Amino acid sequence: MRHRPMRMCVGCRGRADRTQLVRVTARCGDTGPVVEIDHRKTQPGRGAWLHPSADCVSAAVRRRAFGSALRVDGLAVDPVGLIASLNSAGDGGQSEEQVAQDMSTP
Repeated sequence: MRHRPMRMCVGCRGRADRTQLVRVTARCGDTGPVVEIDHRKTQPGRGAWLHPSADCVSAAVRRRAFGSALRVDGLAVDPVGLIASLNSAGDGGQSEEQVAQDMSTP
């Protein structure tokens, strides 16, 4: 049996498999640092993990968990935009890890 990495959701503080969570990072925006979704889960720097649900996003915003988890002062979080981004990522399948297909010749 293969080991699966576990991460903690910054919203509900529950532990889950890495494939069930979405990674968010901080980037420099026009008005200061903002939260963005790391769809490929490979951006450099510190990241925070989150269930792709509105409840976990609102809990993380209410507790101000993004700033402390990402260790960024003055972090701007748009909960409505973040929820919309999570919903669109789930529809396109971008939140899942990429898996190489079988490249063998028949």
